[in-house]
Amino acid sequence: MEPAVDLNTLEVGNYPTEPRDYGAAKNLDQARIVEAERLANFVPTPREIDPRFAYAPHFSSRIFFDPKTSDLHWAIKLDEFEAVAPDFITGFVSFGSSAEDNRGTDLMNVVMEFPDEQKAADAAIALERSDFEAAAAANQPVTIPRYPAVKAHWRPTQQSIGSFFATGKMVVYTWVYDYRKIFLDEQDLPALVALVTQSLDKAVPALGEFAPTPPAQLMSAQLDLDGMLGRTLPRLDADFNLNPPGAYRARGAEHFSSAPAQDVPKFQAVGVDRFAVDSAEVYRTADAAGARRLRDELVGPSRKFRSAPAPKNLPQARCQEYLGRDKSVIRFYCAVAFDRYTGYTWSDQLNDVQQRISAQYALLVNAK
Repeated sequence: MEPAVDLNTLEVGNYPTEPRDYGAAKNLDQARIVEAERLANFVPTPREIDPRFAYAPHFSSRIFFDPKTSDLHWAIKLDEFEAVAPDFITGFVSFGSSAEDNRGTDLMNVVMEFPDEQKAADAAIALERSDFEAAAAANQPVTIPRYPAVKAHWRPTQQSIGSFFATGKMVVYTWVYDYRKIFLDEQDLPALVALVTQSLDKAVPALGEFAPTPPAQLMSAQLDLDGMLGRTLPRLDADFNLNPPGAYRARGAEHFSSAPAQDVPKFQAVGVDRFAVDSAEVYRTADAAGARRLRDELVGPSRKFRSAPAPKNLPQARCQEYLGRDKSVIRFYCAVAFDRYTGYTWSDQLNDVQQRISAQYALLVNAK
């Protein structure tokens, strides 16, 4: 039995402690974001496609709803996107790596939604042509025998392939980049074709279960899912995140893990079925025991971390400090559990992370 907490004694700084009711989308961009979050729940993770994809830079999977502001220019020719793929609604990017620090193979799937099947089919052809022509001298066309409708090309000098395939109202862009073979100056087209095929074998049936929202109904989208976002600490203007605030089903937590080989078994063991992210992450588990177990595992012992003090008057919080040499890694992390929910947040300042996790705990209690 964990000790009772008097919320009035918690030091929360200026962070809110009351849950929010988000309601319906206020504009089309918000509606497109919600649709992308719905789509993410049906996009297979790279690790589902092949267990070797055990790594992912933090939040490299992301919402993709506005090509003009996306940073996917290194993978898709975005300056021509609106011209060659009109009526694009929204999309989601799934990304994984077989090794850390650009030493293995990267697999990315960008799933893009269009109003109807014909527009999706036309977009797949036009996007591939645009991407091919951006470096026509280096690219060579490729066929994917199991999927003859795929439009694809590869760069032999880079051991890289890009393919576009329309399935229903979706276009699936699959991109593979093999750092190791490039470093060794090896070319292996059958391996690239096999991985694209393997990826589509998972993605196509999974996306077949997704029911796109009719364009005329997009503005009726609710911004929250089962109150998850309302329970999650909102970000400040200074907080940076590639993704907008969002709420997802279980697969969302898997997409946004930076170490899926380690995290996904933890999520599954405690029955994570909902996930939200803003200035914190909140997980809903099967029961209170699962929430406490996840709390302890999110900030468990590690070679690069040591324990840090819990916030004043919140002894059930668990905190840790990063000891590694990577200057880009945030220094402090805290987790807390209440009922079926686990909250997890971070900061470069100990006092700030203690205030954040205290406010996050109060949010969870007040939302009950």
